Amino acid sequence: MKHSYLLVGLALLAAAPHAEAQTTTWRPFRPGTVYSFLQARGTATPTHVHTLRVDSAYATASGDSVYTFNRLLRPVPGGSAYSLFRSRNNLLGARLRWRPGTRDYYLEANAEPALGGPAAPVALLLRPRAAVGSTWVASTAPALSATLTGRELGLAGGVPDSLATITLSNGQTLVLSRLYGLLQGPQWLQLSADGTALPSTWQRYGTLGPGLGPYDPRTLFALNVGDEVGYSLAAPWFATLACQSGYRLRRIVARQQTADSLVLAYKEQDVVTTSGVPGCSGPAGTTYSAIRAGRWAFSLRTGASPQWPFMGLLAGEYRKSATGDAWLTGQGYDLQLATGLCLNEEAALRFLGVYGPGSPGPYLPGIDYLALNQTMAPTLGVGPDYFTNYYENRLAYYRRGTTSCGQPLAFAGLLASRASQALAVATLAPNPAAGQAALALNAPSQPGTVLALTDALGRTVWRTPVAAGQLRLAVPLAGQPAGLYLVQLLAPAASPLTWKLVKE
Repeated sequence: MKHSYLLVGLALLAAAPHAEAQTTTWRPFRPGTVYSFLQARGTATPTHVHTLRVDSAYATASGDSVYTFNRLLRPVPGGSAYSLFRSRNNLLGARLRWRPGTRDYYLEANAEPALGGPAAPVALLLRPRAAVGSTWVASTAPALSATLTGRELGLAGGVPDSLATITLSNGQTLVLSRLYGLLQGPQWLQLSADGTALPSTWQRYGTLGPGLGPYDPRTLFALNVGDEVGYSLAAPWFATLACQSGYRLRRIVARQQTADSLVLAYKEQDVVTTSGVPGCSGPAGTTYSAIRAGRWAFSLRTGASPQWPFMGLLAGEYRKSATGDAWLTGQGYDLQLATGLCLNEEAALRFLGVYGPGSPGPYLPGIDYLALNQTMAPTLGVGPDYFTNYYENRLAYYRRGTTSCGQPLAFAGLLASRASQALAVATLAPNPAAGQAALALNAPSQPGTVLALTDALGRTVWRTPVAAGQLRLAVPLAGQPAGLYLVQLLAPAASPLTWKLVKE
């Protein structure tokens, strides 16, 4: 049976209290802190990173200290690539037990026959504070011994620290840091008698120490006031007709950060072009939506967000969706090969919606917007790289500070000021005017458009419907007293546009 449970245990052990340092503040992994391990797969495919979190710590009736890890949806042995079971074990273990006053640590993995595990639990005895060269019985089933083969001063997280090397009798080697736990170990440690070692290795990845790692909202949404993010809107890949396409622009208008939270306020606007081809509803044309306001709020302790329900989910970790129709699960993240294109992220953080009859499974992705990949780009720091809603939305442009990436011209008409929007749509002349002015449109008027004239007190003094397809609209002023007036163009599914007009 293959287990990677040992890795978590050893990471905990290296940072756990021991008889020689009872007065120190050493603790196993800090509850709630995210720890990342890199799985090298070679250069042909992305490199996968697994994450874990200690989600509870308690004492047994006998006085032992126990630390448990976040539970996972794990692949079913021999099943399809998308067949998942809910597991009591994290990818790297179930729990670590330490008896105060001793140097003995027991890594315990619950037996899960449904997932190919044995009928009896696995318990592995580890002694990271043993004398260099000492050997002890680590496990009886399977039969394994462990030897502390070396301890030397090195660097962990850029800080000098004591590094220990433990070698199991099957040939597998682990490197431990006194301050930061596991630094390196074999992938999928195999607790079998044959001692077959697998080629890949796990190693600690990213910043060492407390924090949310790549799941930190300050990393994923590193946006400030004035920054912009633009998305292309297209029909989902399974749609039979491409009836609509367009763009969405978001601009950050406020940012507030406290010790526990991050809140971003934004404005956004869409422009949607309807093709009008047979089988699609509505005539061909381009429509600008009203400008909308919104906010994103994030916990800096868990990474969770009410606006992004999948935020804070670690690799394989699952959570019931707010609607109750699915389980949301984190897919971890991959370090992509560099392409040299600014919109191609170097790291992808993905999430998935899965469905099933209940515990223990199996669970499978469904065909809906939750089941489609929802991807963040930690290295870009501008929020989602790809997410789903009514449209399939992909990152097409961002401007952060003085850095711009993508094609901003596609978003040039969005979130403009009312004056600039009006100028882009039509020109009013002459101005000032005596008896009549004319509004020259840059595009034919849409069905349902209305033209109105109001005085300086906001009273409507003239109003008329506009026939579709018009390019020049007369604004009569005869009989009106001299003064300031407002010409308003009211088009369906668009913000009202206003021009100032002076009557001589």
